[in-house]
Amino acid sequence: MIKFLSFFDKILAGCDTALNQSIHSGYGFGDFYLDIAERRLLRAGVEVPLPPKVFDTLVLLVENAGHLIEKEEFMKKLWPDTFVGEVALARNISVLRKKLGISGESQEMIETVPTRGYRFVAKIRPVYSTGKERAEPVTVRAAGEPGPADGVAPSELPRTQINGVTSPTVVDLESRKATASTVWRQRTVFAALAIGLGALAGLVTFHLLAPPPVPRILRSTQLTHSGRVDPWGGIVRDGSRIFYIEREGDHWNLLQTSVSGGGSQNVPAPFRNTVVLDASPDHAKLLLGTFAARGALMPLWIWPAQGGALQRVGEIAVYSAAWCPNGREIVYGEDDGFYLANPDGTNVRKFVTTEGEPDKPTWSPDGRTLRFTLKQASALTIWEVRSDGSQLHRLLPTWNDKPDEEYLGTWTSDGKYFVFQSRHSGTMDLWTIPERKTLLRSHALGPTRLTSGPMIYGSPVLSDDGRQLFVIGVESGGGELARYDVKSHQPLSLQPSLCRNSLAFSADGVYVACTPPDGSMVRMKPDGSERLVLASLPLTRYPGNPRWSPAGKQIVFEGITKSGDRRLFLVSSEGGTARELLPDVHDQLDPSWSPDAKLVAFASQDTQAASRSPTFTIQVLDLSTNRLSLLPGSLGMRSPAWSPDGRFIAAVTENLDELMLFDVRTRQWTSLADATLLNGHLAWAKDGNSLYYQDLLAANEPIYRVRLSDHKREVMESFESLLRSGVQRVFFLGLAPDDSPVLSLDRNTADIYALDVDFP
Repeated sequence: MIKFLSFFDKILAGCDTALNQSIHSGYGFGDFYLDIAERRLLRAGVEVPLPPKVFDTLVLLVENAGHLIEKEEFMKKLWPDTFVGEVALARNISVLRKKLGISGESQEMIETVPTRGYRFVAKIRPVYSTGKERAEPVTVRAAGEPGPADGVAPSELPRTQINGVTSPTVVDLESRKATASTVWRQRTVFAALAIGLGALAGLVTFHLLAPPPVPRILRSTQLTHSGRVDPWGGIVRDGSRIFYIEREGDHWNLLQTSVSGGGSQNVPAPFRNTVVLDASPDHAKLLLGTFAARGALMPLWIWPAQGGALQRVGEIAVYSAAWCPNGREIVYGEDDGFYLANPDGTNVRKFVTTEGEPDKPTWSPDGRTLRFTLKQASALTIWEVRSDGSQLHRLLPTWNDKPDEEYLGTWTSDGKYFVFQSRHSGTMDLWTIPERKTLLRSHALGPTRLTSGPMIYGSPVLSDDGRQLFVIGVESGGGELARYDVKSHQPLSLQPSLCRNSLAFSADGVYVACTPPDGSMVRMKPDGSERLVLASLPLTRYPGNPRWSPAGKQIVFEGITKSGDRRLFLVSSEGGTARELLPDVHDQLDPSWSPDAKLVAFASQDTQAASRSPTFTIQVLDLSTNRLSLLPGSLGMRSPAWSPDGRFIAAVTENLDELMLFDVRTRQWTSLADATLLNGHLAWAKDGNSLYYQDLLAANEPIYRVRLSDHKREVMESFESLLRSGVQRVFFLGLAPDDSPVLSLDRNTADIYALDVDFP
C-alpha cells in the first residue's frame, strides 16, 4: 500500500507539473499582440477592432509566417462552404494593411506574391501564459530579519538548527494552513483526474477491441435505363450533370443526365466520337478527346461546359487527361508517363516517368497527391506521386491476391477515404481505404469492400457533399459462345455456362479448347463432355486465344505469367504440363501454326519501345530447334494467320486499320483491304481460297470474306438483328470446321447508378 501511495503521489506530482506548464496564447510582432484565444488584436495595449474574416486571415498569415499561402488555401480555409472570388481575399488583405499601420510598415509585414498568394514576413514572437498560478512556498522571517524586500536572496535568510535540522526561525501557522488546504484541493482534483484517466483507458481499450466503423451503401438509384453505357468512356461530373458515351452502330454518342436522374439527352458533340475526360475545378470547361478507336492516343481539346468555340491544346495527343487543382494547368498521359502543359498547349514538361501507360489521373482534395491507373501488359495497378513529381510508388503493393486488377479510383471530398475498383478473391467490386491513419486504428487501415456483386460497379465519381457515389453498373448477362448458322441467320449456343469469350475447334471438329470462368484452359467435346483441364493457376492467369496444331495433338495459347508478362504456352491436347515457349522474348500474342506443325508464327510487342513508334513485329519459332526469326517487313504488324497450304501469312497493321498478305515465296507484302477497326481474329476458309475478318466499327459489325484470286471483298454476314435484340457486341473468333463463324456474344448491360454512401 505504501508503495502504491508513493507511486500515486508521483503521478499527482506529474499532473501538478503538467497543469502548470506554459500555454501558448498568441503572437507578438512589432508593437502588436495577437491574442488567438480571445480573438483580439492589441497595439501597445489598445485593441484594434477587426471583422471576423479579416481576423481569421491574419491568424492564417501569422501562424504560417515566412511561408507562402496560396490563394486557393485562403479560399479553402476562410470560405470552406461558399464560393467567393479572389476580390474578397484582396479586400481582407487591404483592410489588414490599413489596420497594421501606415502603408510602408504593413507592406513590410504582408508580402504579395503576384498571381499566387501572400506571405507574412514580419518577425513574430510566440507569447505564453501559465494558466492558473500556483502559490509559491512562503518562508517566514523573524521580526527584524532581512528578506527579499531588503535586497537579500532567500538562500541567504537565517535558519535555526533544531535536532540537526535546518528550519525557518519563525513559523507562520496561517500560511501552513493555507498551503495544506491548497495541497488538499490539488490532490482531490488529481484523484478525480486519475479516475477520469482510468475511465478513458477503459474506453480506449473498448475502442481498440470493438470493430471499427466502415463505409456502407445505404441505397442504390438507377439514373439511366438504356443498358448501353460504355464503361470504357467512364463518367465525368460537371456540377449537376453527368457525361458518358454509348455505342450506336459504327460510332459513339456523347450523352448527359442529371445527378438526380430524370432522363438522358444527346449532347451535340463537336466530333463523331467524343469522350469527356474531365471538368475544370470551376465546372466552366471540359477536356475532350476525339477518337476513331478506343484505347488509342486522342487529340486533346477544351470545350466550354455550356457550349461554344473549341480550343485545341497544342498538338498534344493523350490517353487520358485531367485539370490540375489550380485550374491553370493540365496533366495528361502518354506512353511513358504524365506531362504537364498550359491550356493552350505551351510549357509542356515531363511530370513523372512510368514503366507502362498511365491512365485515369485523379487528384487528392488538397492537391498534394496524384493517383492513377498504370497499364503494364495486361496488368492494371494503382500508383501515386506527389504534386512535385516525387515519391512515385504503387498503392497497396501486397494487399491483392490479383495484383493486376486495381484501377479507377477517387477521393471523398474531405479526403478521408479513397474509393477504387478491384478484382479481389475472384469478384470485381468497389473498395474503400481510409486515408487518415491513427495510432488507435493502425491495425484496421486495410481496404474495405463497399459492394459485393452480382452487379459490377466501376468508374466511381463522388458528389460534392460526399454522400453519393456515381458509378457505371454492369449487369452481367454473360459472354455467350455460339456457332452462327449462315442459312438460318441464328446463333447456336456452344455451352455458354462452361466457356466464355475464347474458343477454338480442332481440325476434325471433335474437340474444342476454351477458357471457363475459373481461369483455366480446358479441352472438351462441343457438348461439354470429356472435359480435361490443360492449364490452370498458378502457372498462368487469363489463358486465351487457343490454337490447335493441324493434327490436333498440341495446343498453343496465350497467358499472363506471375510477373505480369504475356507469354505463349504449349501443352499436349491429352493433358500434361504446359510449358512457356519463349521466356525471354517480349510480350507474345496471336499464335498461328504452319501447316506442317513445325513452326509457330506470333506477334511480339516491345513494351519498352519509344512513344508512338511501331511496337509489334511478327516472329516465327522453329519448334524443333527453338530458333527464332523475324518475318521480313513485319514491323508494325500483328495477328498472323497461316494459309492451309503454307503459301501465305495474313496479318493486320498495328493500328488495326488494314488487312495485309505476305507471300512466303516472294517475301512481299500486299494490302488486301482497309477497315475502321479490325478485331484481330483472322480465319482462312478450309479450302484456302478466301480469308475472313471482321470490322468492329462498320455498320452492324459485319464479317467480310476476301477472295484470294482477285482480292474482291464481300459481306459474309451482318448482325443487325442480334444487335437489336439486346446483344451489345458480336465478336468474331474464327471458323468451325464447316466454315461457319464462331462468335462471342456480349449480353451485358450497363447503366449509371447513384449510390447513397455512409462514410463514418
